[in-house]
Amino acid sequence: MGEIRLSALISDGMVLQRESENIIWGYAKAGRDVRLFLDAYQTEARAEEDGYFKLCLPPMQAGGPREIRIDDGENTITIQDVLFGDVFLLGGQSNMELPIARVMERFGEELLNTQEEDIRMFEVPKEYAFGKIRTEVETGRWIKAAKDELQLFSAAGYFAAKELKEQEHVPIGLLQTAVGGTPVKAWCSEETVRKLGYDVEELAECKREGYTKQVEQAEAERARLWWEEALAGCDGRSGTIELPGFFSQTALKGFSGAVTLRKKITLPGNTDWMETDATLYLGALIDADFTYVNNRKVGGTEYRYPPRIYGIPKGTLHEGGNEIEVKTLVFNGEGCFMPGKEYEICYSDNGRKRIPLAGTWEYEIIKEMPELPETTFFQYKAAGLYQGMLYPIRNWRIKGCFFYQGESNTGRPETYEEEFTAMIADWRTLWGDPKLPFLFVQLAGFADGKEYTQGTDWARLREAQRRTAEHVERTAMVQAYDLGEYNDLHPTDKKSVGKRIALTAENLIYGKNVVCQGAGVKEVNRRKETVQVTFGPDETVLHVVEKEGKKQVCGFSWIKEDASRVAAEAKLTGRSAAELKIPKETQYIGISYAWNDCPLDANLYNEAGLPVVPFEIIF
Repeated sequence: MGEIRLSALISDGMVLQRESENIIWGYAKAGRDVRLFLDAYQTEARAEEDGYFKLCLPPMQAGGPREIRIDDGENTITIQDVLFGDVFLLGGQSNMELPIARVMERFGEELLNTQEEDIRMFEVPKEYAFGKIRTEVETGRWIKAAKDELQLFSAAGYFAAKELKEQEHVPIGLLQTAVGGTPVKAWCSEETVRKLGYDVEELAECKREGYTKQVEQAEAERARLWWEEALAGCDGRSGTIELPGFFSQTALKGFSGAVTLRKKITLPGNTDWMETDATLYLGALIDADFTYVNNRKVGGTEYRYPPRIYGIPKGTLHEGGNEIEVKTLVFNGEGCFMPGKEYEICYSDNGRKRIPLAGTWEYEIIKEMPELPETTFFQYKAAGLYQGMLYPIRNWRIKGCFFYQGESNTGRPETYEEEFTAMIADWRTLWGDPKLPFLFVQLAGFADGKEYTQGTDWARLREAQRRTAEHVERTAMVQAYDLGEYNDLHPTDKKSVGKRIALTAENLIYGKNVVCQGAGVKEVNRRKETVQVTFGPDETVLHVVEKEGKKQVCGFSWIKEDASRVAAEAKLTGRSAAELKIPKETQYIGISYAWNDCPLDANLYNEAGLPVVPFEIIF
């Protein structure tokens, strides 16, 4: 080895933690003296037998750009445009990973001309490792919140960073380690996975030599053949269905395979739609689609979650009859054009003119298929991302962690508090800081397209999150259950999420005396005809936020003996108290507030605009 080799993290545009000793490490020829220069500061270290060297920068004040030079007598590397500021690790799954590009429909106007060059992000490569731990980040680059690069930023991370930069007046660096769909076990160390005992067999299987590669190759081939056969069919059975909606409520109930859905529209001549591009909105589909307008492909998506927003080039639409054709692949018998989403063509006048597409669609089955077995995602497996993504960045000094995860643990909420607590301890051990600040976002409301639900697994996981914050030092839960969407696992209001993350960081990390939590239940008193609920802290002042035209208190429920719930009539009776009227016809065993998967009707907030914390009390 003759040249100097550095981690991809140590590169142009990087952000180093201010007021902290920072480590610059890499590899050079064994025994060679490696020197570092930063302005007038100079330090050196000798490369070890394997070439590894480590250089330390003393604490620096916020600012930049600066230049760092590393020299071993024969080779020189210059790292330019270096900033010192506050660095935060972004962890979790898809709601933290969700990029700005996915929220531009909502925030496009304010983001269009963003030039925040002192907000920067490095996305760690999404690589898992079992057995042998990955030690270095070999690819990647620092990007700035400006121009096209902004589209790649974590939306929640960017909005949090923007708020913190404005409050603290320092550059902000983000290390993005979130991976969609990951349960908490993927972010735990091997030692912790073994100690917890829930996923030991899974870990052992993943460590078998050649196993992961064998499975991935076999499943990729299986999926390729399934798609190929489905799209090559010519079944020809046809009919009509009403969309949007779940296929389970139509003639396509239980259907897996490929089906073409068509919608015909008629456009008049001599109108301004002829002079402009248009946009096709197809809400969210389950599962994949290839979409055409008048036989011209305008878009396609190979999995269920992203919104379908496809541009229609000028000249594609024409006077008279036009046809929208959506070749849809349904993998597991649960096809859907998600209710509550937009299905329309928008054109002219900044997209304000609309052609609705909801209503009757024709369908023609291409090929009915057996269900496509679920793919094995090894990034979801125990310890894989801790060893593949976290361990290689352990030397980077950070101010704290922002974490948004839990959706993939809702099937096992009863173990989440234990697993999550252990994971936080793992991260703190890895960074050598037992009090490393750890902020995490509460699960937002979601009901898989069902506007009203009595499911409570998500509520139980939120409670596990709350308890974690209560008993683990230097942690805080960022409330977000009210920021969800019943029909979207990836709600787009990441600006509010980011602002609440920043608000919580101002309190926990920067020591500011700001209210960053909603009111919690303090006392419950049963009386003859009412139940009185008092909230704290003592200075709390509650008010009702009108939602969907409802001005009365919403969100309270009576819990019946069979565990079902019925809405409770409630009213505010003071600055921080609510009174529930006991119904004579209901035999109840307890009360709850905002205690279901998607409690978007809950409307009690404090003066800081934060919602009351969900609770369930059994008498």
